[in-house]
Amino acid sequence: WWWSHAGAFYSGGSLYYSSGDDTLLEYNAGRDQSKGTRSPCLVDKCIENNNCGSYCYEGERAWYKLTNNKVFMTASPSLSSWSGRMEVIRFEAHDVALGMEALQDGFGIDQLLVECRSGEEWVIPGNRPDYVSANGFFWYDTGQGHIISSSTFRNCGARNANNAYDTSPTRGCDTNEINGCSSGSTVWGFLTHSDQFTPELMQATSGITYEDCGRRFKLVDFADNNTPSSVSGRAQNWIDTDGSASGLNEPTIMASGLSDAGHWWKVDSNVVDDPEAPLAFIKVNDGIERGLGHIRLRWKDEIHNTVGNGSSKACTPSDNWQNCGTCYNGPKVDGSGDPYCPALGRIRHIGSKFDLSNDLLGGLPITANAEVAGLTGGFGWLLQLDDGPPKSLKIDQIEVDPVETPMVLAIPYDSGTSFSISAHAAYCSSCVETFFAVNSVDHVRASQGNTYYYDEATKLLYVRIIQTPQTYLTDWHLWNLDDLNMGGGPRTHALDRFTFSGITLPSFAYGPYLQIEADCAEGAISGHCATTPSYVEPEVCPSGYVQVSYDKCCVSEGSSDCYVPTLPPTFSPTPQPTFGQGDNLVLNPGFESGLTDWYANSGTMQIQIDTSQAHSGTQSVLATGRTSTWNGPQQTMIERMSANKTYRISCWAKLKGTTSSDTLKLTLRIDVMMLGGESGWESRTLSTIKIGH
Repeated sequence: WWWSHAGAFYSGGSLYYSSGDDTLLEYNAGRDQSKGTRSPCLVDKCIENNNCGSYCYEGERAWYKLTNNKVFMTASPSLSSWSGRMEVIRFEAHDVALGMEALQDGFGIDQLLVECRSGEEWVIPGNRPDYVSANGFFWYDTGQGHIISSSTFRNCGARNANNAYDTSPTRGCDTNEINGCSSGSTVWGFLTHSDQFTPELMQATSGITYEDCGRRFKLVDFADNNTPSSVSGRAQNWIDTDGSASGLNEPTIMASGLSDAGHWWKVDSNVVDDPEAPLAFIKVNDGIERGLGHIRLRWKDEIHNTVGNGSSKACTPSDNWQNCGTCYNGPKVDGSGDPYCPALGRIRHIGSKFDLSNDLLGGLPITANAEVAGLTGGFGWLLQLDDGPPKSLKIDQIEVDPVETPMVLAIPYDSGTSFSISAHAAYCSSCVETFFAVNSVDHVRASQGNTYYYDEATKLLYVRIIQTPQTYLTDWHLWNLDDLNMGGGPRTHALDRFTFSGITLPSFAYGPYLQIEADCAEGAISGHCATTPSYVEPEVCPSGYVQVSYDKCCVSEGSSDCYVPTLPPTFSPTPQPTFGQGDNLVLNPGFESGLTDWYANSGTMQIQIDTSQAHSGTQSVLATGRTSTWNGPQQTMIERMSANKTYRISCWAKLKGTTSSDTLKLTLRIDVMMLGGESGWESRTLSTIKIGH
């Protein structure tokens, strides 16, 4: 039994400091986590936090390191690990069932050689080789960060008639009893059995070499063989940074090819299909800002709390999410044949290329376990729930490179709906960034990730989703994966990440989230708006172009004459407001109408239009002759602001010439006589900031 079940190398427990002075490391074997997590940490959390399972932050993390090891004749994995954070360098595996599996987060593997079958006769007790797999590497299903570089796979994968990568008669292995392998063997495997545990942005490769290999890829669902498919099966993704793993030899995103994912991954005619796996290979360089993103959606706790809760009865509409369960780690239907994880809506790419006439499924199913991994950098993702637009939507577990690839989400809401949208940091009730409205989708897409736009023509709300630091939101901007942590504590970088061999994967942090609140009339189904507007497909391409991909418009399908959008200014001139919620209450805010509605708040100073400087549009206002710090341009807001209301007030400012101070004050002055007090003014400083010249 052990010959076919025990890894030649196995690591599964925790490595922790057992002495008070941190001098003795002790290994706790098996999957026992009683003295710490299975990932090594430089800090003894049992003592420091009085909680052995406390999170180990980036600056505290340690790594197991295996260097220069070889394994021979093992009818099981050559290395099986339930321990995280391991570097495996120059590891060889010969005549094995599986070259390696890593079932915890943070594996960096370099110069791996897996020779699944050497051609030598197998001599292992109780195991015929044709009953044993010849697999190279298996990706795990959730919560991982695995990067493999400069590695070779030799004589792995079954030799079958469907292999499109290598036609050599000696490729892979056959099913002979001397040195063959099982017919289901594959170089790469993906675990796709689970609706409960699903992939984020977890895996990447570079410098992969195949030598005489058979079947290369396989989605492995040991529960139902991907019929029906699972949430994890539909969300599979892999960043092949140089195309060496896919064989395309250019940067490639490898993703699920399951048919019931709709056109979520099959985004254009240049996508290469591997129907045997099944996988879809998306060429990164075919778009301008192509990348990957991951989010988790929560709109109703009573729905999401049923995920994996242990009930044997699948939830149906009559259960009202009580005494039932959804989305399990393996089984897909209950004893009555009801699906455990049915679709509650769909998410798809925006544009007519992905409407129901082209994608009959309507996109990727959204279930009670509403995690989404998909291609970013396009025209946006459209979320449509069967019960109607959500009144409240929480978005967390965000993974995306905010600088390299924009992730935009659109949701249909009826006219008259107003919105309150904000980002929140973890463990900090005051760390909130309130989003503000802009006047186009392009401005949302090109924004710093704190804006939204409601399109009256299509009835769509657009918001850009970015990954933020876990515990702070100060100095809001598009955080880069290389930005250093400014919030104190043991973190090194602002955003969680896993880096190895020159490749970086974003990792979500627990706690921070984006909140969308829609002020709409509630319908018969609690938590949802009463009205779902008739959907109008946005026109994503300019005149003379047609949509050819989720992120691309060309003169025709297959044409190289394609439209390259130009970024809009950070803000465009705002039209005259109607003073409704979400509108700009300031008249002539960009000074495009000259000095109309503005005046100098002191007789000793002057304001004038300046056409040499503009943040948006073509003009700004220049204040000269100032003799006091409170001197500046002013506008009366009488009858445009109300008591007991919250307003966001902001401006763009720039210093000109030599100044004695670089401090800007934004002030609200209240006429106390109008409020029934004595004659005079009461000033409230709203913001004091430092600005550059």
